[in-house]
Amino acid sequence: MKIALDEIKKTAKLSKFEITEDEAKLYAAQLSQILEWMGQLQNVDTSISEADAAFTTPLRRDEAELSPSAKDIVCAFNDKSGNLLKVRKVL
Repeated sequence: MKIALDEIKKTAKLSKFEITEDEAKLYAAQLSQILEWMGQLQNVDTSISEADAAFTTPLRRDEAELSPSAKDIVCAFNDKSGNLLKVRKVL
């Protein structure tokens, strides 16, 4: 499927994006290529064979369990200051 340059410009305008003519041409080509790849996926046989069906993941029973109390969690934590848990910063 080919995306028209006018569609790219209209979408950019509706999205309040400023794009140049070169960018619009690039995006139109890239989106057209993506849609062609997606079209190829429609031709893939997704029917499942009996051999594949035997390898399904077993489901566990959905049973309610008690959660540990806040006191138990604090006691099990290695690095703490009173009731505050110290963790390494994540950036």
